[in-house]
Parts: sequence; structure tokens; C-alpha cells
Amino acid sequence: MSSRKYTDQSLKTIIGELLRNNGLEKKFNELEVIRCYRESVGEIIWKKTREVYIRDKTLVLKMDSGPIKQELSYQKTKIIARINDALGAPYLEALDVW
Repeated sequence: MSSRKYTDQSLKTIIGELLRNNGLEKKFNELEVIRCYRESVGEIIWKKTREVYIRDKTLVLKMDSGPIKQELSYQKTKIIARINDALGAPYLEALDVW
């Protein structure tokens, strides 16, 4: 007889619990934000991005190109909305471009 316990939980729920229990949920969410940023701006802008990180619900970007930096500054609210929509939760509140 098997000693395994079976539950009716979804795989998403089980993985979420595993990440929370091991203290990895924050890092996983940061990686998802970076992935969503890359998808939302495209490869050309992604290649001009030197550094991407999250600080206090703010996505911080360091760019190589001045014109792209200025354009991203104009598109802040749109980029934040796209990322939060893709994540399904309001994870970001601001965007800082350097």
C-alpha cells in the first residue's frame, strides 16, 4: 500500500506553496517582472537595457541610449500596466529610468 497522500490542488497552487515555504517567492516574482518587461518592450530596447532590478515595488532600468531612456520615461504607466496585467497582480507601482 502506498503512503502518498493525494490532493485536489492545482500544480500552480502546489508550486506557489513550495516557493513561499522556501523563501523563493520574491525572487521568482522579480524574474517574472523582468521577463514581462522584456516581452513588453521588445528585443531592440531589451538589448539597450544595461541593468534591470526591483526596489520597493519600483522597476529600475539603466539604459545605454538617451533617446530610448526618454521614450521609456514617457511610456512609464503603459509599461507598468502591461507588466501588472501579465502577472495578474499589482506587483509594480513605479518605473525609474536611468
